[in-house]
Amino acid sequence: AEGLIYDMFDMDKHVLKAEPEATGDYIVSSDYGIQNATVFLLWQKEKEPTPDGDAYACLNEYRWSGREENKQKTVKELADGLQYELLNGIVPRLIYLDPSATALKVELRKRGYKVQAADNDVLDGIADVAVMLSQNRLHFDKKKCKGTIKEFGLYRWDLKAADSGIDRPIKTDDHGMDAVRYFVKTMRLVNRNNEE
Repeated sequence: AEGLIYDMFDMDKHVLKAEPEATGDYIVSSDYGIQNATVFLLWQKEKEPTPDGDAYACLNEYRWSGREENKQKTVKELADGLQYELLNGIVPRLIYLDPSATALKVELRKRGYKVQAADNDVLDGIADVAVMLSQNRLHFDKKKCKGTIKEFGLYRWDLKAADSGIDRPIKTDDHGMDAVRYFVKTMRLVNRNNEE
């Protein structure tokens, strides 16, 4: 499809048909919006690494779009969605949060969650996600991550901007994609820092 950003995404390779064998700490990544969707993704490392490194499973998503639902949620209501609908007793080691979500960061820290601003380098982040997909190191639960899986088939480059020599994605169908990018980009930086 013309302009598709993640044209290497493959339903057969990247979508989990069964419960993954995953282990260790849970991580949450989030993209924040008021009218636009807020998305929380729940991640865990898979037990079996690939030849290129560890693989990660996106186990579940929470998604709320004020525009689609015709009802905005408050920051407290979004935090409730994370805590009671997505996590439901799971305590994540860390939440990588959209850097623009200041009020949500305060609310989540009040509830005892450890929150870190996600790395929001868009082009480097897209490149990192593309590498992880190409190496078959990202997988998504077929039943629980439907919104994010759908976005992989919709997320596109802005072809008009490309005609002017500018690489940038179209800012639609990107909320799950931003949450995936925040997870991958921020995790890669953490790993690099640990290796130095």
